[in-house]
Amino acid sequence: MNLNNVNLIEGYIEYISASKNLSKNTIKSYKDDLLEFAKFLKIKEIKTIKEYELKKYINYLSSKFAPKSHSRKLSSLKGFFNYLAEFKIKDSNPVDNIDFPKLPKSLPKFLTEKEIKVLIEKTYKDTSDKGRRLSVMLEILYATGVRVSELIKIKKGDISENFSSILIKGKGEHHRVVPLFGRALISLKDYLISKKMDKINNSFLFPSSSKEGHITRHRFFQIMKKLATDCNISTKKVSPHVIRHSFASHLLERGVDLRIIQESLGHKDISTTQIYTHIQANKIRKVLNESHSLKKDIKKLIKI
Repeated sequence: MNLNNVNLIEGYIEYISASKNLSKNTIKSYKDDLLEFAKFLKIKEIKTIKEYELKKYINYLSSKFAPKSHSRKLSSLKGFFNYLAEFKIKDSNPVDNIDFPKLPKSLPKFLTEKEIKVLIEKTYKDTSDKGRRLSVMLEILYATGVRVSELIKIKKGDISENFSSILIKGKGEHHRVVPLFGRALISLKDYLISKKMDKINNSFLFPSSSKEGHITRHRFFQIMKKLATDCNISTKKVSPHVIRHSFASHLLERGVDLRIIQESLGHKDISTTQIYTHIQANKIRKVLNESHSLKKDIKKLIKI
């Protein structure tokens, strides 16, 4: 592997770590993708590479990886070459003229309202501190649709005095206020005023002994899987992200405006939220296919 290439990659990683609000996992993925590219080039200098030479790597990606991974690795390269062009290390970005693979659109998974109710009700049967914590986490998750990364980092100071709203610190330092109501509000209030919580010298709403100071995404994911098993629901169907999808889908079913759902989910672009309309379209199609009067008339015509 060319040492100059490695140094360029290290410089880029330092740059995005300092200037962009990216998670450690995202930065690691970028670095791994770029080192893989450098390994493929062997001794060839990245800053002298031409578009036709880059296409050899593109062919390698298409033969070795699924479209989603292929696209992600290309995105890593594009960001890297933008950096090289911005700092005059390279004249232009050769990835600009490369076509990204078309990704199949997959609809988000979600649970039924009945399944959500079963999960939440099960948590209330566990009156231990951890059981009460899980009840509050699920209530907030389903009542607001926040991301799991946002949920676990909620601080006690982010909650309004009357417990009716929470300040959510989202991606890219974009903050939004989500309302809280019903049992989610009551559950949170009871949780916060408990004697145990008063004694915990930790600013996080869901504190733990982890190095972050709060419950981790991985641990919450594990707890959710166990809860699914206890409720006789497939573990493949249950995750914090699925609860978020369920929140959006159920609101849409009840006629809530897409813009309101977008705001609560924290989507910058309405087009990201519109994927839930495809779910509704599929349901409508199924209902029409099963019970539309036109279909009954066609059956009559066939018999004739």
